[in-house]
Amino acid sequence: MKQTEAFEDFMITRKTHTGLREEAQQRFHRFHELYYVLEGKCSVLIGQRICSLQAGDVAVIPVRTLHKTDYLSSGPNTKYVISLTEDMARSIDAFLGEELTPVCLDAGQVTIPLQRRELIQLLLARMLYEYENRPPHAASIIKACLTQFLTSLYLYRTQQEEKADIPEESTERIHGITDYLYEHYSENLSLPQLAEHFALSPSYLSRSFKKAAGLGLREYLVNLRIQQACELLLSTSLSVTEIADRCGFNDSNYFGDAFKKATGLSPRDYRRLS
Repeated sequence: MKQTEAFEDFMITRKTHTGLREEAQQRFHRFHELYYVLEGKCSVLIGQRICSLQAGDVAVIPVRTLHKTDYLSSGPNTKYVISLTEDMARSIDAFLGEELTPVCLDAGQVTIPLQRRELIQLLLARMLYEYENRPPHAASIIKACLTQFLTSLYLYRTQQEEKADIPEESTERIHGITDYLYEHYSENLSLPQLAEHFALSPSYLSRSFKKAAGLGLREYLVNLRIQQACELLLSTSLSVTEIADRCGFNDSNYFGDAFKKATGLSPRDYRRLS
């Protein structure tokens, strides 16, 4: 495996934040992202799901999926962050001779069994060393460690059920709201309409959604529409104006401004560069 191929299709970092903190806005990338929590606690909004993570948990964020992290521990919050492209995932499946990555890279969380965490952390530390120092054969070592890491995720994910904790009623309600937004994002939605649909007051709906998801309903909906617009820009020949309309933006100029704020590119540049 060529060095350049590995470093174009893969990245790993170790990040530490001290104290309570929330990210300013949702993000999404053109690559898969995985968080392994070493210490601390955080809540990660991944698409329609809210995952509560602590040491030993992995958050899986698929390509082009909206996500946002809130750090919940007053002490240090440390995590490994792995980024890999769809090409890297396909090459691992080809090497293994079976499609494991569609399962282990599906949105959600995986808890690493306590007795296996030391091994997982050694794999992550080795990948970080090889990535940062790039000695001879680093690319091959990274791919071998990454393959073992993803295979382990696949096994743990298929063996374990979701965490046994029964979701709180408020969390279930938020999941119902995000499901509804995913189904109706192209429509002209308003806070009063949503509140009426879910039999809640507008102020309570707005307040409870922000508390659970870490961002306001309007911000969530705009970023969801941008995510869907990205898919249409890459998979269709529709004009930018048609895509804006299909994704619930009545004003194409506002769509262009919101798209550039979220992605750093205009819709036309995003399509051209992809």
